[in-house]
Amino acid sequence: MITRRMPYVVLLLAALLAAGACSKSPDNSKVIATINGEGITEKDFEDYLQARQQQPMPLPGDEKERRQLILDEMINRVLLVQGALEHKIDQELDVYFQIKRQRENVLARGMLRKYFRDNPIPDTEIQKHIVKDEFHTRHILVRNEADAVAIIAELQKGGNFAAIAKARSIDVKSGKKGGDLGWISQEDGIVPQFFTAVADMKKGQTSEKPVKTNFGWHVIRVDDVRPHKMQSTEKLAAEIRMQMQQERVDALVKSLKDKAKIKINE
Repeated sequence: MITRRMPYVVLLLAALLAAGACSKSPDNSKVIATINGEGITEKDFEDYLQARQQQPMPLPGDEKERRQLILDEMINRVLLVQGALEHKIDQELDVYFQIKRQRENVLARGMLRKYFRDNPIPDTEIQKHIVKDEFHTRHILVRNEADAVAIIAELQKGGNFAAIAKARSIDVKSGKKGGDLGWISQEDGIVPQFFTAVADMKKGQTSEKPVKTNFGWHVIRVDDVRPHKMQSTEKLAAEIRMQMQQERVDALVKSLKDKAKIKINE
């Protein structure tokens, strides 16, 4: 409703990809190895080790042997990168774009991590968004806003909601039942925009403005409201947090876009 040991090269590449996704702070730690003038530091080693340990294949040997293996992998990686730069591999178009995308991904994730670290969503705020009622709901779904506005005007003049739903709703299943969606609750995973609108309405009320979702434009009526016994609020709270985070990300991007000088050449 709306509702065996891996080939060395493969192993090295897997570790490279994992390490490439890590964000590092400026590094002034001790240099433990130098390759053609390029250093590997203690922090660099620990960062690579952490990423390497997340790979499916466990590292063999005791701790000393594992650390030597990691250092060897890092040296080999630096040698390969130095060779790639010497041969201008980074200027090959496909490689250039892969590096660009990786850089964008890392920095964008880092920006969002900082934003939510500086602007956390308190648990108390999440709880405010948990709705402990359920609603017997009807809707009329149409493809554009103008049609929805016209239907609202028709209803305000005394039009029959069920008859209009049967004749004009593009949600055929509920339309055959006069738009009846039955009882819905927040735990049902209803599209957020739809449920938010429903939760703000009273028994017997019809939406005064169309509600837009990915399905189209809705005209909603709440036939009845009753308390809802929730199974668990943990999963719901996590979903609400994700929804609120997405809303904040959208607002952050909008604020950045509003300040930016963007020119599209056509």
